[in-house]
Amino acid sequence: MKKIFLSTRNNKVPIVIGNGVISSKLLSTYIKSKNVVVVTNETVGRIYLKEIKNCLKNFNTKTLEIKDGEKHKNLSIFTKIHDYLINNRFDRDLTIIALGGGVIGDLVGFVASTFMRGVKLIHLPTTLLAQVDSSIGGKTAVNHPSGKNLIGTFYQPDSVIIDTKFLLTLPEQEYVSGLAEVVKYGLISKPSLLKWMNKNSEKILSKDKDCLTYIVLTSVKEKIRFVSQDERESNVRAFLNYGHTLGHAIEAAMNYRNILHGEAISIGMLFASMLSVEKNMLNINDFNLIEDTLEKLNLPTDIPKRIKTRDIIKHIKFDKKKQDNRNRFVLLGTLGNCVINDKLKDDFLGKMIEHYRS
Repeated sequence: MKKIFLSTRNNKVPIVIGNGVISSKLLSTYIKSKNVVVVTNETVGRIYLKEIKNCLKNFNTKTLEIKDGEKHKNLSIFTKIHDYLINNRFDRDLTIIALGGGVIGDLVGFVASTFMRGVKLIHLPTTLLAQVDSSIGGKTAVNHPSGKNLIGTFYQPDSVIIDTKFLLTLPEQEYVSGLAEVVKYGLISKPSLLKWMNKNSEKILSKDKDCLTYIVLTSVKEKIRFVSQDERESNVRAFLNYGHTLGHAIEAAMNYRNILHGEAISIGMLFASMLSVEKNMLNINDFNLIEDTLEKLNLPTDIPKRIKTRDIIKHIKFDKKKQDNRNRFVLLGTLGNCVINDKLKDDFLGKMIEHYRS
């Protein structure tokens, strides 16, 4: 078991990483209230909720299960969770545990940040994507029909407990989707990780225990490095959005159905890499390495045919990274070094998307 800390101006968040680490003793170390509510989804609840409840026998514990899927990360479910907390007469002496993937983490984090103006929060991420990215850094949000994560807060959890054993029961598609966020760190800050993933793709796909530990620990350290410098995404933390402008637009254009977040981000990252080559920054050999790595990991690189280019551009207009009505794309100056480009017009992007599709 390893413990590292995310230190920001006002917070020092412990992050525990290991295989089979969740226990009554460990949870009791980090829960500082008598009341606990575990919020999860039906899929995760069916597998792990009983085990987690057994670890919480020393607390007044209640559980709430919601439906699974990105389409349920909305204000209606946000209100439903608040109604549950209010109807059960909880007060500020409460710890909410988010047991699940990125949807649960973002949604439950938003609830914890707003119920009674803020209660304690613990993340127990169960997907690779949540373990390496979304559970760390304090971003919370729900989606809006116009765009992803448009409504939310920054709210640091009291702790994050990452148990890699959860990944062993993760469906193959979900696991592969999470690998996109690991690849991202190789693109934006740690090229050695990208090259290692390219060489070890078969072991990664087989969920080799040592590989799981390496990719999770390495990714968490990279995420911490960015967030500790820029908690509220006013500077370098924006680089973590590599591939997310197009990726989020694809998700929104598909109404958050039939595509996983990491799958959309994989497509978005290769598109951003193509733009980086087009702008005479990224070397074509590095682009080929990126494409080859994504393909070896069974990640998609093609924009779904059912989406029209004009619909993608429409959703890019609502990208929350825009400033002064300018698109702000994260591009690669070189492999491992990012730049922000705010000079890409909608008509240019439309032409590049069409070129990419062909």
